[in-house]
Amino acid sequence: MKHYETDHTATLSTRGFYTILTVCALIVAASAWVLWSNATAPETVTPPAELPIVSPVAPLPDLSADTPVAGVQPEPDAPADEVAAADEADTPAPVVTVSAPVYVRPVSGAVITPFSGEELLFQPTLGDWRAHSGTDIAAEAGESVLALTDGTVQTVFEDGLYGTCVTLAHEADLTSTYRGLSEVRVAEGQAVSAGEALGVVASQIDAEAALAPHLHVETARAGTPVDVLELLGEYEVE
Repeated sequence: MKHYETDHTATLSTRGFYTILTVCALIVAASAWVLWSNATAPETVTPPAELPIVSPVAPLPDLSADTPVAGVQPEPDAPADEVAAADEADTPAPVVTVSAPVYVRPVSGAVITPFSGEELLFQPTLGDWRAHSGTDIAAEAGESVLALTDGTVQTVFEDGLYGTCVTLAHEADLTSTYRGLSEVRVAEGQAVSAGEALGVVASQIDAEAALAPHLHVETARAGTPVDVLELLGEYEVE
């Protein structure tokens, strides 16, 4: 007689063991997958309940010269006189050229009696020794007497010893006097140029009658007599 019950029971026991083992393996695999998923999942950031309100960024101010900036006081414009002074300071000064005066010989003859300054010279007409404050220059009677340099007629007068005389005033306190004229062609206050005719030479000067016809010319600076030949560049220092 065969025993079927025993074999059936053994088969069931073996089958139940493997079923339990499979279920356990599945549980272990599911647990491992859950742990791995939690470890690799990105962190979730929970936003705050209310986000702060951010104001929009204000545009940068225009920093051009004509646009005012809040909080910055514009510099006041410089006064007109200061601007003009600055312009004048930056402007170079004009070059002023001062020309030297032109001197012309009053008559063209040779010197008869020179300027002596404080030195005494013998005066043949009066027969004594005296300082000669002028220069005697030979000339023909009727020859034109020319202005030494630019100036103004200061006086026209008569002198008992030297006849008709003319005095001119010039720049730098210079004066020139022409003695022994027989005719005058200018008037007091008249402006004259260097070389302009003032009158003509007389035939004789009473104070110097021993000499041939000539012009007696005197020059002075600030009242102090000076040699006319120095002004003409004809004076030679010994």
